[in-house]
This record gives sequence, structure tokens and C-alpha cells, in this order.
Amino acid sequence: MKKNGFTLVELLIVMAIIVIMAIIMIGIFNATGVLNKARDAQRKKDIGRIKVAFEEYHNDKGCYPNETLVAQLSLAENCGKIIFSPWLSNWPCDPNKEPYKIVVEEARFSLCNKWYKIMTQLENKKDAGIPSGWESQPEHIVAGAVTSKMINFGVASPNINWYDAAMSPECAMYGGCYYVPGVGSCNSISGCVGPNCYVGVYKNISCSSMCQVSCCGTGCN
Repeated sequence: MKKNGFTLVELLIVMAIIVIMAIIMIGIFNATGVLNKARDAQRKKDIGRIKVAFEEYHNDKGCYPNETLVAQLSLAENCGKIIFSPWLSNWPCDPNKEPYKIVVEEARFSLCNKWYKIMTQLENKKDAGIPSGWESQPEHIVAGAVTSKMINFGVASPNINWYDAAMSPECAMYGGCYYVPGVGSCNSISGCVGPNCYVGVYKNISCSSMCQVSCCGTGCN
């Protein structure tokens, strides 16, 4: 009479196959993690080099690069080219061949740019350089058209943090107003008044995608 079931040898073979497959999968995941960290290391190195170049530019010119120059540097076609000499040769771009996100003070606020931010998106979401809770917070504008969902790591000029919204000079006298934490939001009240500062249209500056908060000073939410 023929008995149904697996023999000990068959069970051992099946177990061996499972173990081999598990080892292969672990190796694939580990390899992916190593590649991610390698690309992130390159990103950190690149934006660090740009920061040094911008500071050297400032030492020579007295101002940071303006919007026009930054727009030129941010073209994908200029990746790897010598376009910011003598401060930096072979302009770096993200390992994915995309330009890094650079935002500087708007020309309408100052003829001599006083700050900059250079930002990127790290693949390793647990990287120690990413601010705590960054991935879970609501999407908000960090600078220009760059939102918190586009980036999670950066560097900036010594007078500003890369992860803070840029200060609006119009409201600095009232304690500092910052760009609103919400894409497409815009306050309808015009002018800066009181200890609470409202910015919609002020000094003929229209409210754009880079909006300011509704108020600043004590009592603001």
C-alpha cells in the first residue's frame, strides 16, 4: 500500500530552497539600502560643495548669487558643465540627473541677495539629517515654489535655516512674518498693521504662490 506525504529528504530540500530564497531576498534589500545611502551621501557632498562655492562667491562679490544666475545653474542641461567658475567646476546635479533645488532671496526684496537655500530629497527617510517628524507634517512651502514634500534635507546661508520658511522683509519690523504653511493659500487682508501683521497685497506686491502667513507677533496661531 502506497503512503501519501513527504519524506524527510523532500522536506529538507524544500526547507533548503526556502532558506536560499530568503537569503537572496535579504541580499536584494540590503543592496538597495546600500545604493540608497550611497546616492544620499553623494547628494550631501554635492550640496555641501555648492554651499562652499556660494560662500566664496559672497566673499568676492559681497552678495549671494541672484535669481537670474540661480535659474541658469538650475537647468538640467548644465549638469556637469563648467558654469560657475572659478568658484566651482563641473556643476553638480542629483544622482538621478536632476538639478538640486536652489532658492535665493527675491530681487523685489533686495538688489543684493542676503540668503540662499540648497535642498534635496534623501532616499533614506531615517537619515539623521532629516528634521524629526518631517515626513508626517502637513505639506508647506519651504521657499519659492519648493514644498516640504519635494525635499527633506538641505543647507543654507548662515543667516537662515533651510527648513524654515523665508522671512518677508515687509513684516520684519513687526516681529517677522513667514510664508504660509499651505500650498496655494493666500490671505485676503492687505497691509501690515498692529502687532498682528497681515500680508495679502502690500506695497503693490501681489500675493503669489509664495504667500505669507496671515499674522505674526503675539496671539497668532
